[in-house]
Amino acid sequence: MNIEHPLVPDQSYLRHFWHPIATAQELERTNNAGVGPIGRTLLDEPIVIAKLDGKISAMRDRCVHRFAKLSAGKVLENGHLQCPYHGWEYGMDGKCVHIPACPTDVIPRKARSPHYETEVRYGLIWVRLDSAWDCTDIPHCSAWENSEYRRQIVAEPYDWNSSAERRWENFTDFSHFAYVHPGTLYDPAYSEPAIVPIDRVGGEMQFYLEPGKDMLDSLPPDSPLGSWTYRAAMPFTINLSIRLYRNNKPFLLWTTSSPVSHDRCRNFMIIAHTDDDLPDEQPLAFQKLVLDEDKPVIETQPGGLSLSEISLPTDKVSNQYRKWLRELGMAAQHGKDAFQRALKADLIESH
Repeated sequence: MNIEHPLVPDQSYLRHFWHPIATAQELERTNNAGVGPIGRTLLDEPIVIAKLDGKISAMRDRCVHRFAKLSAGKVLENGHLQCPYHGWEYGMDGKCVHIPACPTDVIPRKARSPHYETEVRYGLIWVRLDSAWDCTDIPHCSAWENSEYRRQIVAEPYDWNSSAERRWENFTDFSHFAYVHPGTLYDPAYSEPAIVPIDRVGGEMQFYLEPGKDMLDSLPPDSPLGSWTYRAAMPFTINLSIRLYRNNKPFLLWTTSSPVSHDRCRNFMIIAHTDDDLPDEQPLAFQKLVLDEDKPVIETQPGGLSLSEISLPTDKVSNQYRKWLRELGMAAQHGKDAFQRALKADLIESH
């Protein structure tokens, strides 16, 4: 669907950020060796992931010979990725290293598939499509540095027919709680959201919300009502640290949306808590309940954000987010320094 007056017409700036495209467990489950390959899509770019020579590699999912998908091939014992069509073999840097039909001929220089920077962190496989500027970081997840969190759960990814921007806004939208999650996350009587101070710090939007404690009695015991501290790393990651009202213990909801295309995203979630006796199924089931309430609404929205949408003062979080996205998109057109300034400059409102 074409968006009238798109917020950021040129989305190429997103290629400079790190995005997760799979969990490490997904790769491990592909076969007995756990080496893949598996195919994914990021920003409309088909990508193949495989473990080659003991390291996870990501390259364009296309053999340069006749454009067959490398993700339909296999990883050989010699650590090469073999095309399923004519058996061309690729090393972890994307370069073709063997052509069975012409084993003694010199391999053409252009016989290589573009290779992307890859890293595994938090049990997720991250890819950066364009590392030329090297000025972005993998987003922060507080569960990996706080000893209070005794249990970290990397949930199965889920796909939405929505843009990553819409999913981000959905997670940080205070106004929708009373209408989409009545009795689940919020008491519907509290339909007027707070307008909170928002800081930009080190490429993150940081803000804090203290929902009313008197809502606790009307919500299920699994509801994570508490003091909510948001660290939202641009462009699509949210680290929500919660100090639960019911027991004063920390609880983490961490989520990021990977932009498959302008109107589809693949979402990753980590839940962390302090209770050794709490089965993983319980917090996962509650989050699924919340997601099942959100999804049918968010999927009615068009993919991209539009300048034509009407905003209110109570939309402050998303208004600030949209402003920053637009700044990043425009800055990227002027090169690395401008982009880095737009991303890293701090703006403090809370003091």
